Amino acid sequence: MAIILLDEPPEIWRPATALIADIMAGKVEAHVPDRFEDEVLGGLVEAVTKGRPVTLTALATFFHFWDKMTIHCRGFDWNAQEVFSAALRWRVSYYDAVYLLIAQKLGATYWTADKKLLRFLQRQKFADLPNWGWIGNYLS
Repeated sequence: MAIILLDEPPEIWRPATALIADIMAGKVEAHVPDRFEDEVLGGLVEAVTKGRPVTLTALATFFHFWDKMTIHCRGFDWNAQEVFSAALRWRVSYYDAVYLLIAQKLGATYWTADKKLLRFLQRQKFADLPNWGWIGNYLS
């Protein structure tokens, strides 16, 4: 949801916007864990407290997209023990393991703006990782 923060670099918010548009158009199906809202809203709180430009319009836009996206999202059954094991195996945070595990189980691509994580995963070359990519490379 990088597009809702006005100070994100264009190489992130442009393809993120295209991805959301594709989700809204039904071209791409989003698989989102049940904690996604908390994580995104926690990120927004952090952005606001650090003085990043987050407007009420941006927040309203997020909630509009979230309401529409829930039609395409959810419905994935995961458990904490499985995520914890994956995090240890792949040597990533529990947070990242949730998304990577969902992508792995569904044969989906994990899109992220976290270049540090992607560089780490590329160096490790774990055989059981899902497809992943930097959001800046997303093409509609």
